[in-house]
Amino acid sequence: MELTPAERTIWAIIGLNSIVFGAWKVPRLTPFMERWFMHHPAHGKSITLLTSIFSHQHFWHFGLNMFALHSFAMPLHEHMGREQFLAFYLTTGLTASLASHLFTVARVSWAKMIPSLGASGALFGCLSSIAYLYPNASAYIIFLPFLSFKMPVAVGAMMALDLAGVIRNWRIFDHYAHLAGSTFGLAYIYAGKDCMWSPLQQKAIELNKDTYLFGKLNSKSPAQTDVTGSLGNGNADMEGRSAKEIAVARYNKIKAWWDIKRSGGDRE
Repeated sequence: MELTPAERTIWAIIGLNSIVFGAWKVPRLTPFMERWFMHHPAHGKSITLLTSIFSHQHFWHFGLNMFALHSFAMPLHEHMGREQFLAFYLTTGLTASLASHLFTVARVSWAKMIPSLGASGALFGCLSSIAYLYPNASAYIIFLPFLSFKMPVAVGAMMALDLAGVIRNWRIFDHYAHLAGSTFGLAYIYAGKDCMWSPLQQKAIELNKDTYLFGKLNSKSPAQTDVTGSLGNGNADMEGRSAKEIAVARYNKIKAWWDIKRSGGDRE
């Protein structure tokens, strides 16, 4: 049975999380994992804001998050498409990690800081987005499947709980990350496509027209390939060159165009 695009994307994310989770179970890798797959505000590494999104130490944490990802990210992927969904998922996770970092630094002494990890911030963004898109959808408590709640009610209750955790400085969960992820998810699904995604798409189209950066070489044989059409006027001498030489020529042309743009001049 062939998987849908949404299933392939979600299972790929689950697979990546599974590999990282498995690495945590290898004792020899523990120092490496603690250094590169946990985010500690006091350690001064930015990359762990991203890598910690795919990291889970305990099976219950990993299992619940992957169950939620499989349950709620599928319809969001189908609504957005792969590129927008992946951009949304990563940005939401990074936003949640950064919010946790900033508020932890502001409110917790250096000696009491603890590292954070997990996909919960990104998943809370997915949950709040689904609640906005499908207000009549129902959610179930995994241990009480006979009870159901409308998605807006369930997400509202979770956000209220996280807000209480922030106010009262609870340390059970990373309430800063949860609340930031939920808030970003609502904000993006309400206005993000018009304010962020569509302008970025338009910019990419304009860049493509100006520089052929996203153009693809013709799939014909080298003897049949018309490189002059993809490189523009004045590049007939590119025919017969290697792929590396063509790539260097493309880079030099784009760099020259960017230098002109940056200096305020007009492209010739």
